[in-house]
Amino acid sequence: MNIFCIVVCYQPAVAKLHKLCTVLAADQAEVILVDNTESPQLDEKQFPKNCILMTLGVNVGIAKAQNLGIDAAIASGADIIVFFDQDSTITPGFLPILTASLKIGSPEITAPLCFDDGDNQALPSVRLSKLGSSTPVHIENNLEPYAVDIVISSGTAATKDVFDICGSFDESFFIDFVDTEWCLRCRSNNIPILVIPKAIMHHRIGSKSINLGVMTLLVHNPLRCYYQLRNCFLLFRKKHIPFLFSVRQLVSLLMSRLLLLFFVNNRLTYVSAYLSALRDGIRGIAGPKPL
Repeated sequence: MNIFCIVVCYQPAVAKLHKLCTVLAADQAEVILVDNTESPQLDEKQFPKNCILMTLGVNVGIAKAQNLGIDAAIASGADIIVFFDQDSTITPGFLPILTASLKIGSPEITAPLCFDDGDNQALPSVRLSKLGSSTPVHIENNLEPYAVDIVISSGTAATKDVFDICGSFDESFFIDFVDTEWCLRCRSNNIPILVIPKAIMHHRIGSKSINLGVMTLLVHNPLRCYYQLRNCFLLFRKKHIPFLFSVRQLVSLLMSRLLLLFFVNNRLTYVSAYLSALRDGIRGIAGPKPL
C-alpha cells in the first residue's frame, strides 16, 4: 500500500511544517509539499528524505496546488492520497489508524475527528438530508466510524479509485468551498466518507475566533472573505449540490461577514471585498480574484 501525503503551503511556519512532515515520514508515507508562496523560502533539504518539494512561485490556489500534487502522487504509484494543510497537527501513528479500513481498488474516503488548534473546540463534519439540509456531526465518545457527507480536506484520505471516478478538485473555486464541492461530488457518485474517531487531528481555521455565545465567529482577512462570499454563488451552478444547502451557506456567510465588521478596524476594506464578491458571484466569475 503506497500512501502519499499532499501538503499545500503558503508562507508556512517552517518549524510546524517540518514537524508535520516528520510525523508523516515516520508513518511510512511519501510527502509532496506544494508551495504556493509567491516568494518561496522552502528548501527540500529542510525536510525528511521522503519529502518532495514542488515550488510554484505563484499562488495558483489550493485546488490547483492539490491537483498538481495528485498528478505527481498517482504518477509515482500512489494507492492512497491524504491531504493536509500546513497548520494541521497530528501525532505518530495517525496515518495507519486513518487508512486502516481503506480497500485498494474500491472508491472510499476516510477523515479524522477534528478539533480547533486554538481553543480545542470541535470542528464538526456535516451530514445532509435528502433535500440538502445540513447537520453538524461530531461524535467523540463513539470509537466506531460514522458516515458523513462533507469534511474539510485536511486529514482526508482517499483511494486512487475516488479520483478515477470523481476527478480532482474544481480549480474554479480557487480556495474556499473546494473541499465542500468535491465531497458533494463524491456523494453524488455514492462514494462513502467515514469519520474515524480514533484518528485525532488539530487544525486551525481562520486567523482567530470570536466567541459570541450563540455562535463562534471566525476571523478571516478581506481577500478570504471575498472568496467565501463569491464562491457561495458558484455552488448554485453545480447540479450535484442541493439548492437548499447553497442557500443556507450564502445566508450564513452573509450574516457572519456582516457581524465581522463590528470586530475589525479596516471596515472599508472588508466592505469593498464583500461588494466585489457579490458582483463577481452574480456574474459567475471563477478562479483567482480579478485584479
